[in-house]
Amino acid sequence: MGTNTNKRIGVKWVRDKAKSAYEKQSECHICGSTEELELHHTNSLTLLLEKWAKDNNYDISSDEGIVSVRNEFIDAHHSEIYVEVFTLCAKHHQKLHGVFGKAPALSTAEKQNRWIEKQKAKVLGIESADDKPKGSFSAFY
Repeated sequence: MGTNTNKRIGVKWVRDKAKSAYEKQSECHICGSTEELELHHTNSLTLLLEKWAKDNNYDISSDEGIVSVRNEFIDAHHSEIYVEVFTLCAKHHQKLHGVFGKAPALSTAEKQNRWIEKQKAKVLGIESADDKPKGSFSAFY
């Protein structure tokens, strides 16, 4: 198998193993579109894998290294891989990454969840408390 020459190769081995159990929905979580659907992990699998390997002192610099530990990684991060995900249309997926970057920091997972839900509320025409102007007297009239 040899040494990885591309940082995505390691995570590709994980994705290849895990993707058969992904439950991509039939529509975008935000807008309901059924076109160009993509799966978004709120915890970047690449960053999660790199952190996990470092914390556990695993060498994932070769294909053999990642293949030998990928099942353990998948088991340890079941929720991040299979639960903390959203099916998004390409438009909303790109918009999310425009806000949070190509590989959002792991610490932004909850912020991403809130952003996704806020975008969905906007599409549904639901005003959130965060959107209301501060000091509004409209409740008194």
